[in-house]
Amino acid sequence: MNKTRKNAAPTKEAMVEMSIQFITDGGEWSLRKLATHCGTTTKVFYTRFDGEYGLVDAIVKFLGERKANQYKLIEQNIEAFYRYEIDFYYENSTIVQFLESKGRGANPFMLYVRDAYMKLFNGDQNKMIFSGTVMLGVQAMLAREIQVDHDLIILYLTKGLS
Repeated sequence: MNKTRKNAAPTKEAMVEMSIQFITDGGEWSLRKLATHCGTTTKVFYTRFDGEYGLVDAIVKFLGERKANQYKLIEQNIEAFYRYEIDFYYENSTIVQFLESKGRGANPFMLYVRDAYMKLFNGDQNKMIFSGTVMLGVQAMLAREIQVDHDLIILYLTKGLS
């Protein structure tokens, strides 16, 4: 006779997605509150993620892999890269700021998008670092609600990378 659990916890991936949504919606970060939001217990978070740090790493991995897959769909040029990064930042600014507050840095997804960056810049690490630095600066200004002339930045990036 097979027993089925009536109140099975959501899948690990679903828990990551629900956690991202909870943070994005401005929910106060605690495993207890996340567990309630996900309809499970904190024990499940500790079992599946080894606690808070494991969950944060799972969020970075989830978004990083999604970002890497989206990179494959954009036109491989500086303007498309820049516009994509700005859109990604606007769509995910709350979660990016949350990840920064958890010590994951301003671009915690770099590991996942490195190959796409290298392809875009023909393997030139200096160009990759230059463009990444410009993007971090732009995102820092946007986070402080400083107006940025995106067309001018694209021109600057294009000249600096050619």
